[in-house]
Amino acid sequence: MASSSRIQDADANDHDANTDTDTDTHTHDDPAADTASSSDPSLQIDSDERDSAYGDSQSSYVFPVLCSSPCLLDPTSTSLLTITSYTMSATSSVFNFRYENGRRYHAYAEGKYPVPNDETEADRLDLQHQAFRLSLDGKLYRAPIPKDVQNVLDVGCGTGIWAIEYADEHPSARVLGTDLSPIQPAQVPPNCEFLIDDCEQDWIFRDQFDYIHTRAMVAAVKDWNRFFEQAYANLKPGGYVECQELAFPIKCMDPGVTAENSALMRWSEYFLEAASKVGLDGTGPRHFTPKLRDAGFVNINVKMHKWPVGQWAKGAKFKLLGRFAYEDLMDWLPSSSLGLFTRVLKWTREEVEVFLAECRTEAKRKDRHYYADVLFWYARKPEDASNLGYGHEPTQAEELLEYDEEETEPETSTTQAQPIPTTTDVTRASVEQLAAVASQGDDKPATEQSKSSATVAKIDEAAIK
Repeated sequence: MASSSRIQDADANDHDANTDTDTDTHTHDDPAADTASSSDPSLQIDSDERDSAYGDSQSSYVFPVLCSSPCLLDPTSTSLLTITSYTMSATSSVFNFRYENGRRYHAYAEGKYPVPNDETEADRLDLQHQAFRLSLDGKLYRAPIPKDVQNVLDVGCGTGIWAIEYADEHPSARVLGTDLSPIQPAQVPPNCEFLIDDCEQDWIFRDQFDYIHTRAMVAAVKDWNRFFEQAYANLKPGGYVECQELAFPIKCMDPGVTAENSALMRWSEYFLEAASKVGLDGTGPRHFTPKLRDAGFVNINVKMHKWPVGQWAKGAKFKLLGRFAYEDLMDWLPSSSLGLFTRVLKWTREEVEVFLAECRTEAKRKDRHYYADVLFWYARKPEDASNLGYGHEPTQAEELLEYDEEETEPETSTTQAQPIPTTTDVTRASVEQLAAVASQGDDKPATEQSKSSATVAKIDEAAIK
C-alpha cells in the first residue's frame, strides 16, 4: 500500500522551527445503492479476551498539481497559493505553525481547527484510517460509484492516506485532497494532488467532480448545511457525496454508566460543551438527512457501525477494530482536549492532563464496555432536477447489542500477549489482510452465543432524520 511510504515532510520544518447491525436509508429508485443486511455481525462482549485477532525547511510547499488538471482552482481567485505554468505552490506562511501546550497547530486559517497537525496526530490519523477500512471490509468507500470514476475530491484529507490509496486503486481517476495543513507526503501517485484549502470558505474549483469524500470532520465543519450545498454545486449530475463520521457522545453498553461515575463520559460531555461554544456540533453526523435533502440530494443512505474501545467485543473483526479504536482514543483524548479545554473552557494544561489520566484509566476497565457510533453516509445528486423530492426519505432502524451474562475476567496465561502493532506495522497491512480479518466469524459456537442476553439499543428517529 502507498501508505507505507508516508513520511511527513512537515517534521523537518517542525525541527528547524525549534523545536459502525446497521442503520440504512434505502434508496427506492437506485438499484445500485446497497441496503442494510440483518445478517451483519452485531456488537457483543467477549467473555474471553485471550484470543487475539492477530495469529531543512523550504520556502514553499510544492504540490504535484498540473495546471491542465480539471481539479485546479479558478485562476481568477485569490489564495495562499502561487500558480505557475506547471505547479502550484503554497507560500511559506503555511509553515509558520503555531505551538501551544507542547503541540503543533496549523498556520493557514489559524485557529479554525482545534486539533494539532504534528507527528503524533498524523500517526493517529493513519491508524484510524485502518479502522475505517476494516469497518468497510477493506474498502475505501460505500457509495455505489463506478470503478472508472474520473474526478474525485477528498475534503479534509489530513495525511492524504485515503486520497493516495484511492488513487493507487483507481489509476483512471484524478484525486484531489484538500486540507488546512501541508502534512501530506511529497511522493504520491501521479494521479493524486494536494491543495491547502479551507472547506468552510467558498469552493472555487474550476470543474465539477464525480465523487466527493470526507471523513472524521466532526471537529472541523461548523456549517454542514453550507458544506452540502457546496458539495452539491461542485458535483456532476449523478455524482455522489460520502461522509464517514464519528459521532458524539461516546456510548457504553452498561446502562449504569453515566457522566456522574465515568470520567470518559464526562470527557464526552465536556467536549460537546466546548465544541458548541466555538460553533461545532459533535452530534451533527447523526442528523445529516434534512441537510442533504435541503441541499437537493436524493438516494440518501446511512449505515451505522460501532467501534468497541478495547477487545471486549466478540469476533476477530471486532477484536482488531477494538484495538484500533482503543489506540485511536488514547491519542484523540489529548489531541481533541488540549486546545478546546484550555482555550474555551479555560482549564490549565495541568488540569487537562490530570483529567485525561482519569479518562485513560476508565477506558482500561474490564467491567465497562465503551464504543463509538460511526456513520457512513452517502447521497446522490440527481441527473434531472425534476427528480428532486424523490428517493431521499430515510428509514428507521435499530441495532441489537448482545453481551454474555456470565462475562468474567480473562484467565491468566503464561503465553506472552502479542503487542499492539506500531502505526508503521498497521499501515503496511494489505487490503486483503484487512478483508480476511473482517470476514472471520466468532470462534465460539452458536449454541454458546445463544446463552447471551440481548440489549436493544434503539436509535432515535431524530438520529437519522
